[in-house]
Parts: sequence; C-alpha cells; structure tokens
Amino acid sequence: VDLALTPAQQSTGLSGREKMPENQGMLFVMQSPGRYGFWMKEMKFPLDIFWLDTKGTVVYLKQNLQPCLTILNCPTYTPDTDSMYVLETVAGFSQRHAIAKGTQFNFRLPGR
Repeated sequence: VDLALTPAQQSTGLSGREKMPENQGMLFVMQSPGRYGFWMKEMKFPLDIFWLDTKGTVVYLKQNLQPCLTILNCPTYTPDTDSMYVLETVAGFSQRHAIAKGTQFNFRLPGR
C-alpha cells in the first residue's frame, strides 16, 4: 500500500488517479485516534474504505463508494467510532476477501 502520512498526502489521497490494481491500496496513518471523515471528491473509480483501530481491527467500513459527480453532491463518510488508520482499496475488495467489521489487518509501518 501507499502510505499517506502527512496532512498534504492525506488531503490528496487517491484523488486524480485513473485506476488502482486489486492488490494495491492507500493507508492513511493518523496522528491520534479520532472519527475521520472521507469523501470521493476528484475520484475516478469506486472504493471500499476501512477504518481501523490502533490494533488494526476494522471498526467501520463502507463498500463500493462511487466518485462524486459534483462537489455539491459529495457526501462525507464518517465512522461512528474512533479509528487510527484508514485503508482505501478498489471497490469489491471487501467482498472478494471476506473483510467485515472485526477483521484484523496485520501490518508494520516503516520506522515504527
């Protein structure tokens, strides 16, 4: 996965990319746990988004989110619980890999 560590990287995210392969994604590493909202502004393909707690457990997910056609009609998706990480993958990833609330992701961040 690509890492989004800085506020600038997190603000840009995957927006503007034409596509992303099934085996890639973007992991947003937040500074502290919180309820981080995401939207599909300037996206060109649908996504599954997973919010993970400090241990890497899925606490909230949204599937098959479609790109916004206009900024006026672009909802923000916000979890109902705190998360530390947010993982964006191509739409359908969660269904193809049986990922649901409670699924554990194991990963090691560089330098940590």
